[in-house]
Amino acid sequence: MGCNGNFFLFYIFQCLQPCKELWDTDHNQCWQRCEHHECLTSCEFLKSIQTVKQGNCPPPQRASGFAAACVQSCTTDTECPAARKCCPNGCGQTCQTPTHMFKGVPLKPRKELSYKEGRSGDLSVTWMSRFNVSMEPVFYILQRRWNSGIHPSEDEASEWETVAQTTKEHILLKDTQPSRWYQFRVAAVNVHGTRGYTTPSKHFHCSRDPSPPGAPRNVQKGNWTARHDGTFIVPIQWDPPREEDVAIHHYKVFWSQRLSRKVTDSFLFQARNEVELEELLPNTDYLVQVQAVAIWGQKRLKSKKALLFFNTPQNVRTFSEHFWSNELPSSRSKLGIRRLEAAAPYYHGNQLQVKVYWNKAEEESLKDLNSYLLKWAPESCSRNASQVQQHTTVRETHFIITGLLFACEYKVTVQPLLPQGQGAEVVTYVMTPQCSSLVKVKRSKRLLCTKDGRHPVSSPGSGKVTLRPERLTAAFIAVNGSVTGEFHWRVSLNQHLHQPVTGYQLNWTKVSTVNRPVTGPDILPDNQPFMTIPNLQPSTLYQIKVQIMSTMGKGPATVKTFQIPQLAASPHEGQ
Repeated sequence: MGCNGNFFLFYIFQCLQPCKELWDTDHNQCWQRCEHHECLTSCEFLKSIQTVKQGNCPPPQRASGFAAACVQSCTTDTECPAARKCCPNGCGQTCQTPTHMFKGVPLKPRKELSYKEGRSGDLSVTWMSRFNVSMEPVFYILQRRWNSGIHPSEDEASEWETVAQTTKEHILLKDTQPSRWYQFRVAAVNVHGTRGYTTPSKHFHCSRDPSPPGAPRNVQKGNWTARHDGTFIVPIQWDPPREEDVAIHHYKVFWSQRLSRKVTDSFLFQARNEVELEELLPNTDYLVQVQAVAIWGQKRLKSKKALLFFNTPQNVRTFSEHFWSNELPSSRSKLGIRRLEAAAPYYHGNQLQVKVYWNKAEEESLKDLNSYLLKWAPESCSRNASQVQQHTTVRETHFIITGLLFACEYKVTVQPLLPQGQGAEVVTYVMTPQCSSLVKVKRSKRLLCTKDGRHPVSSPGSGKVTLRPERLTAAFIAVNGSVTGEFHWRVSLNQHLHQPVTGYQLNWTKVSTVNRPVTGPDILPDNQPFMTIPNLQPSTLYQIKVQIMSTMGKGPATVKTFQIPQLAASPHEGQ
């Protein structure tokens, strides 16, 4: 067994790893640092604290209620929930609340942390301990989390990670990045346990400007495809840069004949690292350049361009002797659309929008084409979202798509409507930004976002909303002496299509209470048309109020009163 182990932090269920800097080693390395018996004692201690919780068992005669039952409900502390310990009661063992939970446990450090930034980007973090009467060494566990963007956000922050374990009250961090907002918290730990972490600190942001990303790596071409008009198609792939201060927003791909001044370019979002080059002439030298672009505030941070040179096959006849083409005859040569592109998404009229546009084909037979079928749907989102495809018929070569979700990648297709039927599709992809990344909206007001970060919360009165929840129902079940209720509702599909749902707001209150306080509101994402409310009082009337939020504001409320049933083991349905 190695000399590593975890402290269990009871109140927030986080694991602390003491002594990692010095003793997180195997036996052989451990013996090099300390005496044999010291190493084994340390290992046994670390093993014991994984199974034995803080505090002492109360005297058996003090057990009452279920804790006094003559049953063997547990054998170790780890079988008990939260901070409870497995304790004897005179005729059995049950999970009980311990006494002297914090006897000998060090106080939490002061919540104020100080920062000092070095010229090279190093960050010194310092905290202050409170007065502790402790004969044992005190270790400090420092954790941090971060979010990228122009503004700090706890909703979009990463998980807490341990960055330091030390007996000192300061640490030097050398891996801070200028594009991130950092928060820290610290816990004091000794042999008796811990009181938990301090509240998260104020956000720290590096004063250095982020650097441009590195150039894309491993740019290479795929297999040739011959077209029936004598030209070629070839896919170009690449790997993202190894490291970047700011996440890649998109890639730009440029290609041209090697000695030509005419350059064609293509815009691809971060999730895509492949582009298909079309209409390449035979026996021609081409230069391809791939550039990574990150966005920081109003600045575009551009990488150096990665280069690729290649020569196309001599002609289709020579090509067909050595290669195979999977192109359908004449389908590509008469697409009716040369190119589909999208501008940057923007927020207007309480909706996220994007303009898409395309070029007509040059074929003589398609010059009078003026009708297109445009379709769009989210392919992937940072949070789960219903992938409903929408479509419209367009008579121009451009269209503004409205009602988009934040933090999603949309697939957009357009195909010509020909006299003989629909033509072939042309595809592009649109990546919408995080809600919090939109700094200002009309009248210079900051945009408020729901907890999931996908939708804005509009101010009241921004437009008339007719969305109303339907079929508000409830189910109740007894849990540990109280009642838990689960409330469900639904939205009409017809309403949903005309006014996109961005979330739900739920309030509840006791009907029988004088000057009854209202609990809530709880803001729920659009994919959660339900709410679980614990600790409801049996035989009590509760009033539930649900409203639908859309990009135009909040709709009318659906209000319903439910009678909470008496305690029972089986679920009760409420309508």
